[in-house]
Amino acid sequence: MLAKIGLSLLFATLAICDPKGHRWQHPLSTDRKAEGSHTLFNDGQLTISLGRSPCPGINAIANHGYLPRNGLNISLEQFITGFREGLNFDAEFVRDAVKVYQPFTTTGYNNTLNLNDLDHHSIPGEHDGSLSRNNLFFGDNYSFNKTIWNTVAAHFHNDTISIPVAARARQDRFDAARAINKEFTPSSVSSFGESALYLKAMRGQDKETKTKYVQILFREERIPFKEGYKRSNVSISNKDVGVIAFELARASGCQTLEC
Repeated sequence: MLAKIGLSLLFATLAICDPKGHRWQHPLSTDRKAEGSHTLFNDGQLTISLGRSPCPGINAIANHGYLPRNGLNISLEQFITGFREGLNFDAEFVRDAVKVYQPFTTTGYNNTLNLNDLDHHSIPGEHDGSLSRNNLFFGDNYSFNKTIWNTVAAHFHNDTISIPVAARARQDRFDAARAINKEFTPSSVSSFGESALYLKAMRGQDKETKTKYVQILFREERIPFKEGYKRSNVSISNKDVGVIAFELARASGCQTLEC
């Protein structure tokens, strides 16, 4: 009897661990200017240059080793594999995203990217009014901003996040960012897309998006495997994200994403 209980506990523990070979590791430093334009990462023996993006989801995928942990010189093939294995986004979604980012590469090659290349303000995905980053006008548009995220998370009172709640959280953050930035560059398409992405990715195999999963993704840049998250059984496509983006727009009183 005791042996059976012990085995049950063991299997339960294994079930909520990070996937084998993809243990979460986070940068010890948040100073991206500490060495060139990269953060410093200390693995206990060696300090190396580490690139990270303004996107918590991409950073989480790298922090789990689905992308190169140093965030540098990443090829399209690596992006496709990393996004499929980490969160199960399909290849077309990744190709389209990388195509947008590619002109801004600083690797010296036109077929690779550093993750911190993604903080260029001309890239559609990098926009003012981010849910967890400050506007470019204030200098740092790439680091997680706890104060900003707290204003967004304050809307999440329940165990799951509905479309109306996510829409209100997005709109309030968008309006607040615009109110204090005289050079605010609106991009409703990117803003709706940002919320649609976290709602879809963190829904995983559940029917609704759990608040605790979203909190972990943004605050820790970690995929919440240990809390029970399981990636979607069906590949996430451009269409899937677009459907949710339009639902958010309609919940905001808009007929299109350009609102």
